[in-house]
Amino acid sequence: MESSKDQTRRHRGIARAGFTLVELLVVIGIIAILISVLLPTLAKARESANRAACLSNLRTIGQMFLIYAQDNKRQIPLGTQSNVYQESYWLSLKTSSADRRFPTWGPLYQARLMKSPAYLYCPSSADPWYQYNGPENAWNPDNANVRAGYFLRPMYYDGTPVLWRQTGTVPAPPVTGRAGPEEWRPMPKLDKMVNRALAADLFHSSYRILYMHKTGINVLYSDGSAKFQDRKPFDHLPSTWPMPSYLTSPWTSNVPTFASLPMNTTGAGANGTMAGIWEYLDREGGARPNPGFIFP
Repeated sequence: MESSKDQTRRHRGIARAGFTLVELLVVIGIIAILISVLLPTLAKARESANRAACLSNLRTIGQMFLIYAQDNKRQIPLGTQSNVYQESYWLSLKTSSADRRFPTWGPLYQARLMKSPAYLYCPSSADPWYQYNGPENAWNPDNANVRAGYFLRPMYYDGTPVLWRQTGTVPAPPVTGRAGPEEWRPMPKLDKMVNRALAADLFHSSYRILYMHKTGINVLYSDGSAKFQDRKPFDHLPSTWPMPSYLTSPWTSNVPTFASLPMNTTGAGANGTMAGIWEYLDREGGARPNPGFIFP
């Protein structure tokens, strides 16, 4: 039978085995410090993985362009669905009960090159409007308006805008402008886009870049390669941007600085800024400079 002295010793041993309040606070403090040190590292690792996955997506898009070109006399779908360069992300649009259109990215869908459509979306995107099958962008091209997660190039190799018709039956090729009757012409040929940028992460404002890779964008080039481009040079854009004579204001109304663009650039006034960025991306890819661009 255990004596009272033995019981006292055992209770004292149990008490000595526990943590004091000060010791617990020290342990909690150490854990908090470790978390604060590890979280940025984990975030960087996650973004690095997402950036690599995004580059892989763009290379897949490059392969789809090549397949499309082989089946369509070397032509590839480029352009924007309105006179706003930003609107080159559309894949499917319904303007009326009788009019379902597939502009910009749509021809790749119609050519059945999107059996795994998630490659059209950057995994870093924090905006539900540009996420694959997200709450604001359900994947249902035949019955809903669908946005891709990347910009398609809105212009030819020479800087001429490529516009998709806004009404009418589908499929429909691009048109040159809307100042007069719609004028039809073939889509650009891949062979003419030497070293040109064909697609990229969304960049219609600095805020949009913060929604994705924070410090820059991934870009796809006509040779199928893809690389990361820092956004800092976007703040030093051309002071002039030549447009065809039939595309008057607001195409050439102003060239706002990149940093001043609002979260959602809905007007054509930013076209000069966006055109300058595409030209810069071309030059980074080794393309011959368009002489119309004058960089400060």
